[in-house]
Order: sequence, then C-alpha cells, then structure tokens
Amino acid sequence: MRNVFSVDLGLLLLRLAAGILLLVSGLRKSSWLGLDGASDYVAGLAVPFAEHIGTALPFVEIIGGALLVLGLLTRLAAAVMMLLAGAGAYLLLDAGPVFVNVHGWNEPFLLLLGNPLEFMILYAVLSLALVFTGPGAFSVDAPAWRSIRRR
Repeated sequence: MRNVFSVDLGLLLLRLAAGILLLVSGLRKSSWLGLDGASDYVAGLAVPFAEHIGTALPFVEIIGGALLVLGLLTRLAAAVMMLLAGAGAYLLLDAGPVFVNVHGWNEPFLLLLGNPLEFMILYAVLSLALVFTGPGAFSVDAPAWRSIRRR
C-alpha cells in the first residue's frame, strides 16, 4: 500500500522547486538583462528569430513558473518548461565546453548552480516527471482532475 499523502507532498515540493527556480530565472532575465539584453543573450546562442524568442522568454518563464507553483495547467506548463530546458541544453552543448562565463555574462547565479548544462538537463527531467505524474493533490488542478476521473 502506497502512502498517497507522501506522494502528493513530494509532487508539491517538486512543483515548488521547479516553479520558483523558473520564476526567478524569468524575473532575473527581465530585470537584470531587460528585454533587449535577453534578446541579445539569445542571439548570442545563434537561435533563429532571436529577437522574438528573447523578448518572449522572460514572460514564458515567469508565467510558467507561476503556473507550476500554483499547480494550474501543470502538465502544459511542465511541457513548455521541458521544451525550453531541452533547447537550452542543446544550445549549451553546441556552444562548447566553456560554461563559467556564458557569452560574456558574468552572472552570480551561475556560480551557485555550477554547470548550466547540468542545470538544463535537471530542469528537463524535473519537468518530464511533472508531465507524467501531474500536479498532485495539493494544486489548483486537483479538483478538476478528480472530477474527470469520476466520469
């Protein structure tokens, strides 16, 4: 017999960790870099349509992080986060082995997190786990999922 409370508590902690980190990342990009700086950062990674993606990226991270924290549209938010993290990991792999000073941006959070590639891979795996498991009982989505399962 599995302990449902501990599984739901674990999913809550997983959602909170992923959501808060994503929210902080979006806030950091929008406040420290600004929209032009975020576009320049993405353009430095040789991404097509960098000016549009760079402008949208902080907003996607802020909205996605808030949705994960609340547990609202969790699987959709986690799927978007998985795509972002997967694309980020691919771009960092393609950029080469230098990760301490990424594209001239000396960010203090990179020193705390270590290798950004490892962080992107961890983010992708966290989000994939949330896509498969869902938000858990301690979420805004929980009543909707319970009513769907009853039908």
